[in-house]
Amino acid sequence: MAGIVLQALVGSLTLGLGAAIPVDHMLETRSFAAQAGLAITDNFHTLARVQRQPGLSRTYDVLRQNRKNQLMMDELDDDPNEPEGVDKLRAELHQVEYIMEVGIGGEKLFMIPDTGSSDTWIVSDGFKCLDPYYGQEVTQEECSFGPLFKGDFPDGRIDNQNLNISYLSGDYLNGPMGFANITVAGVTVPKQQFSLVNLASFQGDGVSSGILGLGLRGLTAAFTGNDPRNDSAANLVNYSPLVETMGASKAADPILSFAMSRNENRSFIAFGGVPPVKTGEYTTVPIQKGTLVSGRQDYFYYDIAVDSMSWNGSTINQTATNLPNHLVDSGTTINLFPRNVAAAINAAYSPPGQQEDSMVWSVECDAVPPTLDIVIGGKAIRTHPSSMILPETRAEGSNRCLSGIGAGEPGSYILGDTFMQEIVTVFDVSDKKELKFAQRLD
Repeated sequence: MAGIVLQALVGSLTLGLGAAIPVDHMLETRSFAAQAGLAITDNFHTLARVQRQPGLSRTYDVLRQNRKNQLMMDELDDDPNEPEGVDKLRAELHQVEYIMEVGIGGEKLFMIPDTGSSDTWIVSDGFKCLDPYYGQEVTQEECSFGPLFKGDFPDGRIDNQNLNISYLSGDYLNGPMGFANITVAGVTVPKQQFSLVNLASFQGDGVSSGILGLGLRGLTAAFTGNDPRNDSAANLVNYSPLVETMGASKAADPILSFAMSRNENRSFIAFGGVPPVKTGEYTTVPIQKGTLVSGRQDYFYYDIAVDSMSWNGSTINQTATNLPNHLVDSGTTINLFPRNVAAAINAAYSPPGQQEDSMVWSVECDAVPPTLDIVIGGKAIRTHPSSMILPETRAEGSNRCLSGIGAGEPGSYILGDTFMQEIVTVFDVSDKKELKFAQRLD
């Protein structure tokens, strides 16, 4: 307190003697960033949040929500005062996802920035939409994409190569590969390899047109040949994904960062550094290599060691140690923990959560969540209470909402948006291969 009073007195004296000295409110944050080897960049963009209905069924509710999403995005005008290289993130019900605007060739489309996959793809205007259960062709509207990409690859097609990718959700896509200059937050990544999807079994959000793959090379999924039925590990071709190409081309340092929030005006993605948001000190942890059945080791996911987790409710105080690795994934809405940990944390809500299926719990929308601290690299990262309950998932006439804590399976434990909100998460794809985390203070 004495320090605060002295600072106020000194400020008054300065005003009395002459012009006020500008105060850099980011000075300490810049120092923390510099200590972590990071630079605050102007290359950031706001992120938007939109809702995507869970499952693969086509219901009127999905179509109504997609129409709401589209109306919302129509009202979002570009801010001429927003600096280049920074983009706002905007979030999507069982999936509440973040999306951002991306330039491909001469077009601008909304895409989902996903650190849990490495392939960048957009859907082409002539694509076939397949029913997820029977594989029969249905109308394009059934896949619920946003605007479709018109034309061919701006910088040439790759002969005899196709994308063949499946997601944990059950969605899958195929399409030829090619090149284009891709612009993200004012940074143009030259001649980036991507796919124009021409075959999809996918449930979109009615707004986004594809996925911006921000993962590592080991997870890319191009295959030699043009018939996806012949794809196998024998003809898999790994290639340079976007963040790696960004660094190799010197467009920006190979660093990606998120400053997510449930408040869209405070959600950012940055390339080449970190966005100008106030933080505490960073903790750093190495990315872990994975091992395939064949014995091949590589960097596949942003997989990290977690020291411990502690949660404190009104009647429960517990800590879990000896935890498996968790992957950090911007494309997954909730955290997916080992089942015993997820069950214990949901039991610590007041009133306790209720398990709905093998993966998710519901809680009363006005429940009080426990305090949750996740220790990474020796430093506790506090999960913000507002991220522990998803009010967007509330059903009409119900007071039940999705809990931000779910259960994963061995090999797929995830620190998702529940964890990433209200912190800054840095993905360093340089030779360092490490992640950094800092609590937001703004």
